[in-house]
Amino acid sequence: MTTTTADSASGHATTELLTGNQAVALAAKLSRTQVVPAYPITPQTVIVETIAAMIARGEMESEFIAVESEHSAMAAAIGASLGGVRTFTATSSHGLLYMGELVWWAGMTRIPVVLANVNRSLNPWNIWPDHQDSMTFRDAGWIQMYAKNNQEVLDLILMAFKISEHHKVWMPSMVCLDGFILSHTTSQVLIPAQEAVDRFLPKFEPRVMLDPEKPFSHGTMTDSAGIVALRESLMEGMENARIIIPRVFREYQQLFGRWDERMI
Repeated sequence: MTTTTADSASGHATTELLTGNQAVALAAKLSRTQVVPAYPITPQTVIVETIAAMIARGEMESEFIAVESEHSAMAAAIGASLGGVRTFTATSSHGLLYMGELVWWAGMTRIPVVLANVNRSLNPWNIWPDHQDSMTFRDAGWIQMYAKNNQEVLDLILMAFKISEHHKVWMPSMVCLDGFILSHTTSQVLIPAQEAVDRFLPKFEPRVMLDPEKPFSHGTMTDSAGIVALRESLMEGMENARIIIPRVFREYQQLFGRWDERMI
């Protein structure tokens, strides 16, 4: 990997040649993600392999949970987020569909998980990207962002955490990148310094979390009025996101020199 250095107003930044998958993994590290439950699937596998390797080498302070399926990955992500930690996972194509039941649960529960989805066509046994996997969950209560290059991949992961964790939004985000076209091709990516990212993305502060010292339970059956209230809550979160996203983009542009309202 070729590495050069560059100075920026936000500190000492680094330029590296990264694939889209590597950019995702590095962004998860820079975001100080605390829990990463994941299951491999092409063309996403390199993301979780890279994260697992960074954790094993002591380069990333996080808990990696190797689960038995994508369904379990999202179940663990929901539990981790409700447990009060910043949570990230990644998947692709049929893997996203396999975790579909809990993708909806995460959206309806309004937890600020960030998921990287490496778009791959749902046609069997292929290596071609399309967006039908993520678009299947258009109404599931997730903010969706689509990267056009590997720089945007890294930037959007950082901004997705900031947006999802905003108190007026507090809902999950899905950052999408085209399988193989971005995930497996290499380009220059400007990597901000960790201290600059820490200024942009502060420590995770949970709004709601499970506490074994204060147990509680509630019924899981939702009546018609509850469904309406839930959808209204999601709509309010999405409308708030329309306001917060440009603000986050402007803050990112001011700090790192990339992104502004014209790029929304």
